[in-house]
Parts: sequence; structure tokens; C-alpha cells
Amino acid sequence: MERTHFRLSEIAEQGALALRRQVNDLFGVLDLSSSWQGREPEEFARGTLEVLVSRLRLDVALLKLHGPEGVLESCFPPDLDREALLAAGEGAANPEPPATFELPRPNVLGRTTVRLATATPLGEPGTIVVGSWRQNFPTPHERHLLQLIANQAALALQSSREARARQKLAEERGRLQRVNSVLSMLHSVSDGLSRTHTFGQVADVILSWGLDAMGANAGSMFLADENGGGLRLIRAVGYPESMLRDYEHIPVDADLPLADAFRQKRGLFRNDYRGRPICYASVPLLVDDRCLGALGFNFPEPRPFEDDERAFIQALAHQAAQACDRARLLEAERRARLMAEARQLRADLLAEASAMLSSSLDLEAALTWVANLLVPGFADWVVIQRVERTPAGTDEKATLAIHREPVKAGLAREWGLSLLETWSEPRSCITNNSVLAPIAARGRVLGAIVLGAEEVGRYDTEALELVEALGLRAGVALDNARLYEEAREADRRKDEFLAMLGHELRNPLSPMVTALQLMRMKDGSTSQRERTIIERQVEHLTRLVDDLLDVSRITRGKVQLKRGRIDLTAVLLKAAEMASPLLEQRAHFLELPPPAGPLVVDGDPARLAQVLANLLNNAAKYTDPGGRIVVTAVGEGEQAVVRVRDNGAGIAPGILPRIFDMFVQEGRSIDRSQGGLGLGLAIVRSLVELHGGTVSVHSEGLGRGSEFVVRLPLAAPRHAGAEDEDRSPPPEAAAVQEDPGSVRLLLVDDNRDAVELLTEFLGSKGYVTRMALDGPTGLEAASAFQPHIALLDVGLPVMDGYELASRLRQEPSLKGIKLVAITGYGQDSDRHRAHAAGFDLHLVKPIEPGQLLRILRELVQVPVEAEVRD
Repeated sequence: MERTHFRLSEIAEQGALALRRQVNDLFGVLDLSSSWQGREPEEFARGTLEVLVSRLRLDVALLKLHGPEGVLESCFPPDLDREALLAAGEGAANPEPPATFELPRPNVLGRTTVRLATATPLGEPGTIVVGSWRQNFPTPHERHLLQLIANQAALALQSSREARARQKLAEERGRLQRVNSVLSMLHSVSDGLSRTHTFGQVADVILSWGLDAMGANAGSMFLADENGGGLRLIRAVGYPESMLRDYEHIPVDADLPLADAFRQKRGLFRNDYRGRPICYASVPLLVDDRCLGALGFNFPEPRPFEDDERAFIQALAHQAAQACDRARLLEAERRARLMAEARQLRADLLAEASAMLSSSLDLEAALTWVANLLVPGFADWVVIQRVERTPAGTDEKATLAIHREPVKAGLAREWGLSLLETWSEPRSCITNNSVLAPIAARGRVLGAIVLGAEEVGRYDTEALELVEALGLRAGVALDNARLYEEAREADRRKDEFLAMLGHELRNPLSPMVTALQLMRMKDGSTSQRERTIIERQVEHLTRLVDDLLDVSRITRGKVQLKRGRIDLTAVLLKAAEMASPLLEQRAHFLELPPPAGPLVVDGDPARLAQVLANLLNNAAKYTDPGGRIVVTAVGEGEQAVVRVRDNGAGIAPGILPRIFDMFVQEGRSIDRSQGGLGLGLAIVRSLVELHGGTVSVHSEGLGRGSEFVVRLPLAAPRHAGAEDEDRSPPPEAAAVQEDPGSVRLLLVDDNRDAVELLTEFLGSKGYVTRMALDGPTGLEAASAFQPHIALLDVGLPVMDGYELASRLRQEPSLKGIKLVAITGYGQDSDRHRAHAAGFDLHLVKPIEPGQLLRILRELVQVPVEAEVRD
């Protein structure tokens, strides 16, 4: 009984001991998850095996899990065949019969066979295989403990993962916060740089933000110069002034961190410099592999230069490079704009100067205007020297000086003349503060132009080009002025020649006309044919002289129209009368149907009759005898249209465009008996255009006739109540009809033949005449003879006709005398001079005797106010 009691007590004590061990195992296993927190996966796997081996008294153990970190594997003992153990462990899932595994060598007890057990950690893919030599392995408690340890390991592993994830999340959040801070700072830097326009402004923004953000105590920015051989300092902060003076410009091959970064195109981050503990960062300013310069920072203490910090400095350098490149482009654009504006100003100035110089013949005023245009925009003072031709034919220099301060114009003149004295040859050049260029034209130097400034180096090649262009334009203007003066002098001489020519040609014509009239009066039947031929040739010669003088007046714009409201019907009749001698001579048939109604134009009746008579004469000359000429006048819209059509020689197509030019006659009929000088149609066009009209011609070719069309604007209709178009002649003045026998005529002419024949002719008409051959004799004859009318030649010897007329007007006894100038001078200036001298009428030789008789009757019967009549 006692033995049995003892046995039960022993069993109870052993059970209690086992129970306490199991409880201790359980509590120990429950604390494992907290002790494994924060361990790395490999360390966690080894710790799990150590617990299993110690708690379960194992001979073998293998842990193999497939987690997010990859395959986690650990084995005890390390040299065990893991694949064989895993293969054997697959059969240990069922406890009966228990799976076994053969050890490669006996354990400490000499056993080689172990019994296996497996467990799958909760929530983890993988397995744990354990084994022991004990026969009762694994007990239920050991199985429970194995699974508990496996689960605790899984929980610990998952907790460790979560902890690591939280840590990484915190680290990532911190990194993102730092990145956001850097990005915010870079955004602020970018915002500041967006408002920069110069390199200095870029450097100020980069250095101010960079120094504050990185805790640097100094910084600088350098940019490469234009030739790329050096780096020039843009801005520096935190360095002594004495040091900066030595680093305003450094060569790119200098042994300096900034130069190294520029050459190598990569950032340098160091904590020593030449063995000294200096912490610095030097980074290049790169834009598309182009290095614009370098950016440098110095730090008070050594630092590791983490990747984020390096990236931040590189980002600053990149933004600085972009901003500098933009500033460079803005500067280039600004310079280009300024250059374009300067070129435009120069172009505008040249255009204005050209317009002024080309439009003015007063060169001194034009050059003064140009000089004032240059000052002060292009120069502080201007001196223009030109060579002028004196009336004596010699050249002399004239100098113009303009200063922006008028009181200093004298100084400007001295400065300019001093420069021109040292000007060895006439070529363009630039001095320290002035630019010179010759005034030249056609290879001849006509002067010089000098622009001066108070500041040195103001002028460049573009300024030189401007002055050269001004010199060329001024040269052309001077040359044109000289040519104009020469042309005007030639024109004056031409006028004198034409006047003399007209005088000399008309003087012999006058006695010829008078002689023919006397011959007709004395014996009309003798030499009738010869007289007719002479009369026709005299008339032809007279027309040639009139055309020559007319075209001269027209080309010089000296024709004055005596305009009035006239009906073209009367003008056509007058033109037909004027052309009738040639029409009758060539036996032409003239068809002139009357217009359907009045065609009133505002024009000069004499000049319009001349136009139409020229066209009729032209048609008569170039139409074979017995031809047909048709003249029609109609109204078309607001124009009066006159057509002169013939069936004559026609006009060649090549001549039509030039038919109204002077001296054009070729291509017409070979009959040159009435060819003239080729001036008639040129006079027609000029006179028609003076009336605001046009003239044109049409011909289908040689032998097909031609048609000339004159278009003139119709006059505006008169208002109701206005006086009638056909005004009645003014009532005759109350004058006593004089018998020619009681009218005394004085004739003064140095051409003896002309004055004798005219005296004889007028005497045959009943006038009392007396003649004189010069001015003094004529004055004496007038005092003694007391003539009613004096016919005076203008070109008299000793005393000309103008002076003689003035002297006659001064004689009280000759108060009512009528003075008539009979001369070969027919220019407008001659008519005006005759009027000023006191002549009542101005007649141009030769005078048709019948016309002279009519004029004398008018002078005797009607008082004539002083006028000039052609």
C-alpha cells in the first residue's frame, strides 16, 4: 500500500513538473513575438530555429518561408541536406506512422534516425520541419508547442514587416517633405529668376536663395567671356573685397575649383582644397552641353554632401544656366532691337536728308537743315564744307558749323577745320570722337562732312556708313545744283539765242511782206506766179519761226492762257480760216458739219484755234492733193470731242507712240514740201493739256489715213440770269472818225529796207508818214512831227525802242500818242518789258499789211488801254 502510494506521488510529482514545464514553455513562447520585433528576416529565422532546438530538444530543424522579401531559409545543423529533409517532412503531416529522416552522421548519443514533425506558420506560405531521436517525439505538447512557435514566428515576422513598412513610410514622408521643401524653394528661385533680365539679377537671386537654403557662408557666379578664354565675375557674396579684385577675371585653365568645374562640365563637392580643410561646391552652368559659366558655394564646416543636397545645388545651377541663357538672349534681342532702331533712325534720316537735298536748290538752307537733323541725335556738332563755283568761274570753300549749344558753333567750326587740315586724302575715317567723309559726285570731291561728339568712342562703322551716305547724297545735290545752274544758264542763253533768232529772221521777213503788198498794189498782173510762190514761202517761214518760239515757251511753262467761256464752233471756223491757204493750195475738200448744239469750253480761243489749225495743216500736208478732210465736234458726257480725219498718207505703227514728240516726222509721206520742223503736234499736245484735255491719234497704217481726237472738258453751265454766252461787243467809245489823211505816223527802224517799204505802203493808204533810222533821230522827229501813232522797232542802235518809248511818254506835247512796238522779239518777257516801257501794243514781225491797217484804224477810232497784244 505504501509502495503504491509512493508510486502515485512520484507520478503526480512528475506530472506536475511536466505541467509546469509546459506552462513555462507556453509563457516563454508567448513572449517570443515581442523579443523578435525589429529584427531583420535572416536574424529572425535563425532566432526561431534556436528557440525550437532549445525548447523541443531537436536534432534537426529547417525553416523555409516564401514572403515578400523572397525565400527565407535557415537550417540546423547548417550542413544538413535541406532538400532531403523537406522531402521527408512532407510525410510528417500525418502523425501515424511518424516520418523519419536519416542523419548523415550519428548524433552525440550515436543515433542516426530521427522522427519528424512539421508545422505551417499562420498566414505565411512555407513550412517548418523539425526532428528528434526520441521515441515519443513528437508528443502532443511538442506538436502544440511547435505550431505555437511557428505562429508566433509568423506574427513576429508580420509585425516586423509592418514596422519596417511604417519606418519606410516615415522615411518616405520625410523624404517627400524634404523634396517638397526643395521644390518649393526651387519654385521660389524660378519665380525670382522669371523677373530677371540681366546676368547680375540672375546672380543676386541664385546666391541669396542658395546661401540661405544650404547654410553656405559665401558664393559666387562666373560667366564665360565672348571668346571663351576666361571667366568673368558677375557677383560674389561673403568674400573680402581684397580677394575679389584678384578674381574679377580668371582664365579657364586656372587651377581653381570653378575653372575645373567649367572645363570638366561636372560638379565638384569637396572638403579640402590643396590640403586645407575648405568645404566647397563648384558646379558648371550647362545648357544643352554648352557651358556658360560656373557657380560656387563655400561652407563653414565640412559636410558629407548627400545626394539630395548635391541634386539641389545642381538644380540651382541648372536654373541659373537657363536664366543666364535667357538673359543672354534678351540682351542679344535688346542689342538687336537697339541696332535695328538705330538703323531705322539712320534710314529715316537719310530719307529725310535725301528728300530735302533733292527738293531744294537752296543748298545752304538744305545743308543747314540736314546738320540740325544730325544734332543732337547723332552728333554734338557738325561741320560741312563745300566747294562753290564763283561767278568768275573759280572754286571757293564755304563752311557750315552747327553745335548743340549755339554759342559753341565757332568752336565746332575750329574743330572741324582742324580735322580737315590734317585730312591727308579725301577718304572716310573715324577718329577718337569724330567721323569724316567726303562729299563727292561723279568721281569729284566737292567738300566734306564731319560729325563730332564729346564722348570718346561713340562712333562705329555704322556711323561711318551713315556719314558716307550723307556725303554721297550731298555730293549728288551739289552736283545737281551745279548742273541746274549750268542748265539754267544754258536755257537763258538759248532764250537769248531764240529771241535773237526770231528777231533776225523776222526782220527780213517784214520788208518782204510789205514789198509783196506794194507789188500787188502797183501792178497786180505782173509776175503773179512768182509773187504767189514768194508769199507762200514767206508764210511757211513765218510759221516755222512761230512754231520754234512757241515750243520754247511751252517747254519752259511760260505760256499764259487767256481763258474764257467760248463756243468751239467759232474756234473751228477760225481754225479753218487759218488753214485755208494750205487747204486751197492742195485742193482739199474740207467737210465741217456744224455741231448739234453749242459746245462751251473754258479756254483761250487763240490757242485752241492754233491747236485745230495745226491739226488741219498737218492733215493737209500729209494728204495727197484733192484729198478729203472731215472735222466733227460733238459732246460726249462732260467732254467736247473734236475729230480731224483724213484719207492721206497714214502713220506707221512704230511712229504712233512718238507722234506727239518734238521733231518726229519719219515714216510719213515722202512729200517734204510742207514738212516743217516736226513741232506742230508737240505744240498741239502741250496746249491741249494746258486746257485740261487730251489728244490721241489712230491710224491703220501707211496709206490708210489717220484720225486725231481732241477731248476738252465742257464748261459748267451758267446759273439762271447770267449773261448770255454770246456777249455783244462793248459799245464803241465816242471817238471821232478820222480820215487817214489826217493821221500822222512815225516809223522808227534801223532796217532801212523795212522802214522805207512800210513808210511807202502806209503813205499809199493815205497816212501822213515820217521815218527815222535810230532812237535819237526818232525822238527829234516826234517832237517836230507830233505824230498820232509811233511804230517803233525795239532793237534800235544808240537808243533802243524801250528807252525811246519812255522818252516819248515823258514829252508833254505827245501826251495822247499811241505807241506800237514792231519787233522780231516775241518772248513773253519782251511783251512784259514793252508794256512796262509804255507801249500800247506789241506786234511781232512780219506783220501782214492788212492786219496792220486794221490795228491802225482801231487805234484811231477807239481809245485803247495799255495792253500787250500778240
